[in-house]
Parts: sequence; C-alpha cells; structure tokens
Amino acid sequence: MQKIADKLFHSATDLTHFAECQHLTWLDRHHLDEPMEKSAADDQTRLLQDKGFAHEKKFLDTLRELHGNVTKIPEHASQDERVTATLAAIRAGDKVIFQATLVRGNLIGHADFLIRVGDADDQGRFQYEVADTKLARSTKAKFILQLCFYSDLLAEVTGQMPRHMHVELGNGKRESFRVADYLYYYRQLLERFQAFVAIYPGGIPPYPIPCDHCSLCHWRDRCAERRVADDHLSAVANITRQQVVRLEQSGVKTVAQLAALPADAGIPKMATETLSKLREQATLQVLERETGKQKAVVLPLTAGELKGFARLPQPDAGDLFFDMEGDPMQDGGLEYLFGVYYIEEAQPVFKCFWGHDREQERQAFVDFMDFVELRLRRYPGMHVYHYAHYENTAMKRLMSLHGVKESAVDQLLREHRMVDLYKVVREGLRISKPSYSIKAVEAFYAGKRSTEVKKATDSIVVYEHWRENGDPALLESIRQYNEDDCRSTWQLREWLLTLRPASLPWYSVEIAADAKTKPARTKSDNIIRLEAKLESYHRRLISYPENPSLN
Repeated sequence: MQKIADKLFHSATDLTHFAECQHLTWLDRHHLDEPMEKSAADDQTRLLQDKGFAHEKKFLDTLRELHGNVTKIPEHASQDERVTATLAAIRAGDKVIFQATLVRGNLIGHADFLIRVGDADDQGRFQYEVADTKLARSTKAKFILQLCFYSDLLAEVTGQMPRHMHVELGNGKRESFRVADYLYYYRQLLERFQAFVAIYPGGIPPYPIPCDHCSLCHWRDRCAERRVADDHLSAVANITRQQVVRLEQSGVKTVAQLAALPADAGIPKMATETLSKLREQATLQVLERETGKQKAVVLPLTAGELKGFARLPQPDAGDLFFDMEGDPMQDGGLEYLFGVYYIEEAQPVFKCFWGHDREQERQAFVDFMDFVELRLRRYPGMHVYHYAHYENTAMKRLMSLHGVKESAVDQLLREHRMVDLYKVVREGLRISKPSYSIKAVEAFYAGKRSTEVKKATDSIVVYEHWRENGDPALLESIRQYNEDDCRSTWQLREWLLTLRPASLPWYSVEIAADAKTKPARTKSDNIIRLEAKLESYHRRLISYPENPSLN
C-alpha cells in the first residue's frame, strides 16, 4: 500500500495481507496518514529475503539459457517509466519480461516474470502467462492470489485473460494452475478488500487476533503489546479463534473474566466440557501471573483410555531421547542433524549424526537407524522419545526419499517404539503456561538455557551462516542446542514419571491392540433414534424393485 503523487495504490501483497489479517490492512492504511514504528526485521526474515533473491536469480539464469535474451524492466525507474517499458515489451512480443509493472486504476502489480505463450494472433497481439518464484516447497493460497492479481492486470493489456499461471518453487519444481479456476474467489476478495479500504477511517478497526502471519508481520510487536494490555483471550493456551468469538459474544473478553466464570456457567454453542477446560486453563494462568507460582495439574483418566499418562511405556535402560535439526532453506529441505541422548553405565551420553548435503543426509539417516537397531537388539524394551510430530514425520519422509531403512522405520512405528511426549503433556496435564511448547514446559523441570541458540528459527539462521563462512564455532553452537533439546526430552520424561498415577498400567503394544478392539462408547438416546430412522429407510430401499419398469 503506497501513495504516489497523492494517489493511493494497492498491490498484490495488500490483497494477501487482507486475506490473512484485516487488522494488518487497517494499520497499513493508517500508517500512510500517521507513520508508526514498525517491528524490525529479524535475522530469519532477512535470510528469507536473501534466499528469495537468490532463487529468483537462479530461475532468471535458467530462462536466459532457454530463451536467450530476457527483458528486464529498470528497477529504479519511476512508476510511469516502468509501466511504459512493460507495455512496450509486451507489444513487441519479448519472450520473457522480468520485473514487469502493471497498473489498472489504483491497482499496481510487480510480477516476477511474464512469459510469452505462442506467437502473435491475427491482430499482432501476444499473450503472456505469469510466473513467480517462491522459496516454499508447495504452493500456498496467497501465492495463487498474487498470481491472479497479476494475471488480472495483464489481461487489461493483452485483451485476454491468461490461461495458466505458474509458481517456481524452492525445490526446483513448477506448479501450474488454471486462472479461471480461482478467478471468481479472487474477484470476490478484491471487491471486499476495496470496500474495506474505502470506508477508512470509518467503522471500528478489527481487533489484532493472532494469526499465522504474525511472525512475519511488521506490526507484530504493536499487536502483541495491545493483546497483553487488554488481557485478551488469545493468551489462553490452546484456545481456538472460534472459541474466542463465542466467549466474547457472551461478554467474556479477558483471561481474568474467563477464569472467574462460575462452574455452572454456560456459553451458547460451546460444549460444557470445552468451557470447563478453558476456564481451568485460564485459572491456572491467572494464578501464576498473580502469585508467580507455576502449577501443573494431572488430569483424570477414564478406565481404558489410551491418552495422556496412559501413553507412557515402562522405562528401560536402553531408552533414547531424540531430536532433529532441519534447514528448510536448502533445496527440498535438509535434515542435517540427528541427535540422541541416553544413559550408559549411569552416565549421560550425547551422540549426533551430521549430513550437510543430500548424500550425507542419507548416510546420517542410515547411521542413526543402524544405531537404533543395535540398541534395540541390546535392549528389547527400549523406546525412542521425542516431543511433537516433527521427528516421526521426518523419518517417514527420509525413508521414502532415499529408499533406505523402510523395514526398520516400519518396525519402530508398528511396535509403537516412538513415544511423543507432547501428547502425554497435552492430554495428561494442565499447566499454568500460555503455551505447551517444550520451551514453556521445561520451566517445571529444567533451568534456564545458557547456549546462544535459543530456538529452532535461530538454528536455521546460524546453520545458514555456517554454510557461508564455515566457522566451526557456529556448528558447535547448533550441536549444543540440539543436545539441550535431547537432554530436555529426557528430563521431561523423568519429571512426567514423578507425576504419573501409580495405578495406571504401562503402555504396551498389547494394550494398544486391545483398545482398538474394544466396543464403542455407549450410544446416546439421540443417536439410537437416528439409527432406527436410518434403518427404516434402509429396509424400504432394499425392498424396492431393481427395475420397476419390468414389474
């Protein structure tokens, strides 16, 4: 969103921002009238930008090899000059146009590439399709919106809507889409966006509800401060957006108000059990906020339920505590570090397997799985503990990608050797934290970390810096961070064992198999009535002649 000669222009990015967060659109518009301080770009954002430019240049070089000359629109020219140069290149039928600028009314688009399709028609006009470079490994909805925006503006020049639009992904693959398949939604969204901006500054600004775009947003600090000041419900751990809306519609607008709700209170369109969980979660968070004392509550389990603490197998001397580091910036993504922590002869041991390219990744995966298989033969009762689904998913992806260790991974999964402690925590505990990430949970059992790398996004940036300069100290900092994560997983398991109800049986393959064969829960009267009605329809249908015309 920008003003040029006192005229307001909207871009494809403005449209995708509106689709993700209307408060972002409102702030961007307000900023044009009253400039505000933006959040500084972090290291990962800058790294993404640099990688994006490198990916774009690589594709540009590929097009030059295929088509020879590529027309580049002058980057530092005025808007009018860029538009004029783009129109001239299109009318001349240049094969590839790089950084094209297209304008219609108050809409302005800067397309990465316009690629000519076929030869001129009977009237001497050429047709083009839009291609954009993206670092992602798969196409996102916002990419398609951007491409629709550019295609729409391009049609104004060529007189015909492009048939296809293309995304050049970070893994080297191209994904193509029919413009017509998405045009209706794009136009509806564009209409809503323009209507939203047109009423500024009238109406009530939308509230800065957290969304997936927050980590990338230049207003993220401002919005976070607003939510803290308002004690907004989004601070309640694991609350959903729809739950926030329903609570607010009933007059419950802060964490403190939710915590103070009577036990017999009800919220329209919200299950009593759901409201009870949210209220208890808010109560714990308010308790820690007011007293400084953190608290963890063990949740009750119904007999036979396989969740929470019932997921914990009996501890074994051979147990492993596993964590991986990956770099999504590399082509196709790279799993470059497999770390494992364990106890050997009463002493802690940390072992890691490195892989800095695709072949080394394969070898590191093989070496890690060999180590696990040897450990399993030595300790038949061992399990591999991790936190959240990343490790499990990555191992299945690696065995498919490299075509190795399929049977070994299958055995681990089939025998339930992989234990996700995140599920134990989420289903078995209620804690006084606004998050159930391992960094939040470890406040109960581990001291503050002293390593320079504090989180996964930091490790990505540090690893990319290491790839640039080869400084061994950077790689060592990642190794220490991974060791801390593996050790924390072990400490978490040990802490959970102190909370585990003694009456629970240990998790086993046999218990899991029995649970799958148990009869379903008792049906409600409503379900029974519905099934009876369906059975009546079923009897009538099967008694109907197969071919009435022959009877």
